[in-house]
Amino acid sequence: MLNNIETKWLYDFIALEEYRSFTVAAEKRNISQSSFSRRIRALETAIGFDIFDRSSSPLQLTEQGRVFHAHIRNTLDDLEYQLNKLHGGGNYKNKITIAAAHSLSIFIMPELLKDVPESQEKIFYVESIDVDEAVLNLKEGRSDFILSFYNEDLMSEPFMHAKILESHLYPVCACDSAGNPLFDINTPSAPLLNYTDNSYMGRQVNRYLASIDSNKFAITFVSSMSDLLKRMVKQGYGIAWLPDYSIQDELKDNTLAIINMEKAVMRMGVYIYRLDTKLNMASEKFWRYVKTLRRH
Repeated sequence: MLNNIETKWLYDFIALEEYRSFTVAAEKRNISQSSFSRRIRALETAIGFDIFDRSSSPLQLTEQGRVFHAHIRNTLDDLEYQLNKLHGGGNYKNKITIAAAHSLSIFIMPELLKDVPESQEKIFYVESIDVDEAVLNLKEGRSDFILSFYNEDLMSEPFMHAKILESHLYPVCACDSAGNPLFDINTPSAPLLNYTDNSYMGRQVNRYLASIDSNKFAITFVSSMSDLLKRMVKQGYGIAWLPDYSIQDELKDNTLAIINMEKAVMRMGVYIYRLDTKLNMASEKFWRYVKTLRRH
């Protein structure tokens, strides 16, 4: 089977997956659309299955196509890396792509990458996107890893996971000059700065809100970004649930205070996930490093 596959077809495939348009991908590959389409069809014939669902709009990978993409992207990256070394070059570095939830990319990623061995031999491409999009990137092989919260769908095959830390969401507000909370939770309709409904933290907070008196809070601001909510809280706009890893300094200097509410603290496990397929050499080394970490 391998004898029937031309390397240029694989690069065509990578381009089509990226642009999801035969017209655009053919233009990027500098060939006619008809020739490009024939090469994609030749690749599918050679491997024995369809890699794209042509009935969908925009174009989508099939389930087999997703796994194939993860393999091919990393195989081509390793091939280019090894050829560069054989030619005596030292400029080409393996790429490690990580999709991360917004708050984790800001507060956890720098610590995670600080002690990575041989960091000069690799390039980290980190994209900060919402959790659902990060999961899709992993399933389609666009990312080697995602740094995210507990996701039941990713805890079993064809995925692998390693726990990075156990975090918590706390209800907090700003403090006055004496270090006392600006807002009294016993006052009806306390201003709440909340997350969007489709965000991971939003789902956690909304489950709690559904279990208590609906008059306790009045939502005055909504965002998917915990860092933005943190800035709003510090400026005295209201109360918000914020992750512990983002507010450690503010709690120490009494800029923010945790509000005492029954059963209001929520646990959030932070994990790094990958597909159970062979990654490029740098990504496999990074995975081995991550699994040695023991953080709580």
